[in-house]
Amino acid sequence: MNTIIDLDFDELDQESGVFAISIVNDPAIMSDFITLSNEDIVNMAAIDDNKRLLMGAVLIPDLLIPRKNGTSIRFSKEVIRKTSEVFFKRGYQQESNIEHNQEQSAEGMTVVESWIVEDTKHDKSAMYGLDAPVGSWVISMKCENDEIYEMAKNGQVNGFSIEGIFPQKKEVSMESELAKYSEGEIEALSALCDLAQELAETKEEAKAFIKQLMLQKSI
Repeated sequence: MNTIIDLDFDELDQESGVFAISIVNDPAIMSDFITLSNEDIVNMAAIDDNKRLLMGAVLIPDLLIPRKNGTSIRFSKEVIRKTSEVFFKRGYQQESNIEHNQEQSAEGMTVVESWIVEDTKHDKSAMYGLDAPVGSWVISMKCENDEIYEMAKNGQVNGFSIEGIFPQKKEVSMESELAKYSEGEIEALSALCDLAQELAETKEEAKAFIKQLMLQKSI
């Protein structure tokens, strides 16, 4: 079975951690952002209705993110919190690009809010329909770039994706992870995956179903 790699970094190492947030069409964490325009937030007193914001999850704890080499990576709640704090301490709020293209800098984009979800029911993100589990790193990015904002509203870009270096790696076998679950839990998860394949007419629908499943209980 595939190997799981738990990622971490030393906050004293200036070369590691997250140094940019890319705006992408297909975020690896499977959590789309939402666009908040004047019309969207006119009745929301907590947000300045003169701002245009993109809100979404940057990292979700314990979510398995498949890599091309057949392994999966994941971030713990502790690593996610440390990552978010170091990102701000180093002043990377305006470091952004589109689709991880270093030559396509996302000018006019600034992270203006950042928090760790503590309560899924009462968290600000839940107010806007984001299903971010406890421990997730969520941000609001001010969008003063008309082109990017239109891309977000039209679904050409759908979420955030980190750019960073995490040199500390701990390998965990999938077998040891599965051992944490009862046979009944594994059978139930397998049945749900089979159901998703049967009911979904498109790859996007299947992905949406699995997304909700993984957000409700990370595997």
